[in-house]
Amino acid sequence: AFDAAGAHCAAPVDGVVLLVVSDRPNQFLCGYLGTALLHGLRPTVLGWDEGAWLGGGPKKPWMFHLGAKLLLPLAYLRRCAYPNSTLVLFTDHDVVFQGGIAALKAAYAKAVAAAGGNAPLIFSAEYEPYPGELRRLYPRPAADAVFGYLNSGMWIGPAGAAMELLASMAGETGRGEKEEALWAHYLNWGALPGPAPRAFAENDQFAYAGFFVAQRFADACGGGGGGGRPNGKRG
Repeated sequence: AFDAAGAHCAAPVDGVVLLVVSDRPNQFLCGYLGTALLHGLRPTVLGWDEGAWLGGGPKKPWMFHLGAKLLLPLAYLRRCAYPNSTLVLFTDHDVVFQGGIAALKAAYAKAVAAAGGNAPLIFSAEYEPYPGELRRLYPRPAADAVFGYLNSGMWIGPAGAAMELLASMAGETGRGEKEEALWAHYLNWGALPGPAPRAFAENDQFAYAGFFVAQRFADACGGGGGGGRPNGKRG
C-alpha cells in the first residue's frame, strides 16, 4: 500500500508529473505503460499492492478504487511538494498515449487559452454525460465539439490547483473529513466500524460532474469571481 511518509518523489520531466492509480497488472495497464514509455513518458503508479493479487485475498470493490483515485494523488502531491508551476497529469490506467510531453503541454496550453486563460485544471471529455441526469445542466458545447461532457478519467493542471481540487473532492473541505480518516479506511478496508467516508462510497465522476455544473451556474449568476479556486473546464 502507498506510504505517504516514505514516498519516492519522481522528478518532473520537462515540468510534468504523470500519475496513475493501479493496484495490480492488467491488460489496460500494460497498454498504458507501453504507450507511455513509447513516447518517453515516465508515469508514477500509486497504490500498487502485490499482496492484493499475489496473496489470493478478496478483491476490493470498485468504489474503494474510486476513493483511492482521490486520496493517493492528494497525499503524494502533498508529500512531494512540487512547485506550483509543475503540471500534474492524472489518468486512469485504461488510457493510451499518442504523443509525448511536448504534445501534452501544447494541448494543455491550447485548452487553457480557449477557455480565456481562466481554467488551470483541464478535464477530458466524453460523448455522453455521466450521470445522465446532468445532461440538461451542461453548457451548450461548441459547434465543432465531438465530446461535450466531463470525464473524470484524465485531468491536468498545476500542482497547487490539483491539490485544492482533490482535497475538495475527497471531502476535506465542505464535509470536513480529515486525511487521517481517509487513510484509516484505505489501509484497513473492511475492518473499521461505521460507514465508509464518502470518497469511498460514491462515484468520483458524480462528484466532479456535479462540481463542474454547480460552478457553471455560479459563474452564470455572477457568483464565480475566481477567488483562486480551481476551474473545471472541459479539455
